[in-house]
Amino acid sequence: MNMITLAATKGRTPEQIKKVVEDGIKVIGESQVQEMKKKLAFLPKDLRVDFIGHLQTNKVKDVVKHCFLIHSVDSLYLAQEIDKQAKKIKKVQNILLEVNIANEPTKFGFIKQELINNFGKINKLPNIKIQGLMTMAPYSVNKENSRPFFRELKELKDLLSKKYQINLPELSMGMSNDYQVAVEEGATIIRLGRVIFEK
Repeated sequence: MNMITLAATKGRTPEQIKKVVEDGIKVIGESQVQEMKKKLAFLPKDLRVDFIGHLQTNKVKDVVKHCFLIHSVDSLYLAQEIDKQAKKIKKVQNILLEVNIANEPTKFGFIKQELINNFGKINKLPNIKIQGLMTMAPYSVNKENSRPFFRELKELKDLLSKKYQINLPELSMGMSNDYQVAVEEGATIIRLGRVIFEK
């Protein structure tokens, strides 16, 4: 399977983004809807744009219109709103379910048991397609500290795949400080900002 290196483009200008696209980046991840909409007119039309930030329900319409994959679906209610907006434009929206794997109070995402309880309901929504899971490990200077969290996400993905007989090809995990460990633990998408733009 090809691993995707996604450029996290929050705060980056269209010129900066075009430069990394010329260097070979094929997928960008925006995390603020208003900023994304301002940039889109200046970016190549064939560039894949994913949404990686916290998504409020009142902004879903714009994200469904422009984004290939939404990484940050963190509630049944949000999934239902994405399904509703996708239906309006006859689209099946690819999503990842965001998991707060370390139960951090400051982070968004399903806690593990909550995801297990809601997965079946989300999977039945006709205008969304669950492609896998996403997480952010707690920040640490030592990237090895992220390993158990990435491993746990992979195990959760495997458990859900088996239980629901569903192919979940994507694991979006790993950022500039810990992406090497994420890849070793099965990441298929790594989300890099600093490493790409400040090299």
